[in-house]
Amino acid sequence: MAENLCYTAMQKFKDKYGEIPNVSDREFFTNSIHLPVWKQVTAFEKINVESQLTGYSNAGCITYVELPSTVKNNLDALETIVNYAMDKDIPYFAVNVPNDTCLDCGYTDEFNDHCPMCGSKHIQQLRRVTGYLTGDYSTAFNKGKQQEVQMRVKHETTEDLESIYVD
Repeated sequence: MAENLCYTAMQKFKDKYGEIPNVSDREFFTNSIHLPVWKQVTAFEKINVESQLTGYSNAGCITYVELPSTVKNNLDALETIVNYAMDKDIPYFAVNVPNDTCLDCGYTDEFNDHCPMCGSKHIQQLRRVTGYLTGDYSTAFNKGKQQEVQMRVKHETTEDLESIYVD
């Protein structure tokens, strides 16, 4: 699985070449055609860059954007982003949003650390890690992929996205 290789290959690279700033100073290599996960870009900028690279991949080439919260109250924003990706010929596209479930009372929404209904911290956080949905990326993946998920930024904060995105 390439997600594990991103960590293993980095460790081998560091063994051979050492730690090089902005090359091997993390626990993972960026996988596939993705912009680095820490790169501050909008959803549209990320789609623009990655759409130029999908034709070169003979393997998986998911393009995904990380949104700061659910779009259930703004389906127009979701439709605009998905249509934009389709217009750019993205063959495999996903929108990542937080999706949390309280394992005590069953409440489902976005709430991250504790349930707003019953206060429980016994929750499941469904997140996409590359192309895989997981309820606990901290145990399902190695420390390289865990660091990658922790370093992810949300793709927002420009007039283009703000004009269609409403919390």
